[in-house]
Order: sequence, then C-alpha cells, then structure tokens
Amino acid sequence: MILSAALQNYMMSAGSFKGGMDGSYLKIYSGTAPASPNDAVPVGSTLLCVVSVDGTATGVTFEATATPGLLVKAAAETWEGTNEAAGTATWFRLAPTADVGDASTTALRMQGSVGQAGADLNITSTSLTSGAVQSVDYFSILKPA
Repeated sequence: MILSAALQNYMMSAGSFKGGMDGSYLKIYSGTAPASPNDAVPVGSTLLCVVSVDGTATGVTFEATATPGLLVKAAAETWEGTNEAAGTATWFRLAPTADVGDASTTALRMQGSVGQAGADLNITSTSLTSGAVQSVDYFSILKPA
C-alpha cells in the first residue's frame, strides 16, 4: 500500500491514519494503477465500485484502537457497494468523498493492489459484474516496526 504525501505529512504532524481516513470511501478500479496516490486516476482506468458503510453515503471507519501496529476496519460496519461497471479489479484508492481523483499533493489518500490472494486488498473474485454487490469483509493497515 502506498500513502499520499499529504497523508504521510498528516500522520507525522497533525493526526493519525484513523483520524485522516475515517469517513473515506474505498474506490475499486480496473486498469493500471498510477505510480503514486498523488497522481491522477489514469485514463483507461474504470471506477468499478465505491465501497461505503452498508453501500450508503456513509464513509467507512476503523476500530478505535490498534493492536501493535495493526488497525482494522470497524467490526460493527458492513463495507459494501454496488458495482457501477463490469471489469477486472486491479487496484483501489481509499479517499474522502470529495476526492475526484485528480493529481494532488494535498489529498489524503492510500492506494494498493486488488487480487484474490497476496494483494493489498483480497476479494473473492476480481471479475466484477455491473449491478452486483461487492463486500469487503476484512481490511487492515499494518505500520511497519
């Protein structure tokens, strides 16, 4: 997973990962991921699904406390969204609702790979069908020692 420059700076001087990212949306894309979350969503990438709490307009949150370096999604929340398009999920970006995906050095963002195993976000199938519900049952962030 890669953190944007703004999120790194926020965590070093203003607040926590949780404080910066609670209320964000998990956006799942097809196509090639940009090199950095500071970069714009590339032409040719398709937004497949926006994951929120219960598929509503409520951004996702993380547990109130971490266990040695590990922060997980809030257990009481169901993270899901309805697929907006069909395609193969290859990468994601966790970002606030107002984030339109343009190039930015001030946007709080995190991005990573999507796959069935060994990715930053593992889902049952990377082949998403338009109109189907996509659930994310487990999501965690690990701070290296």
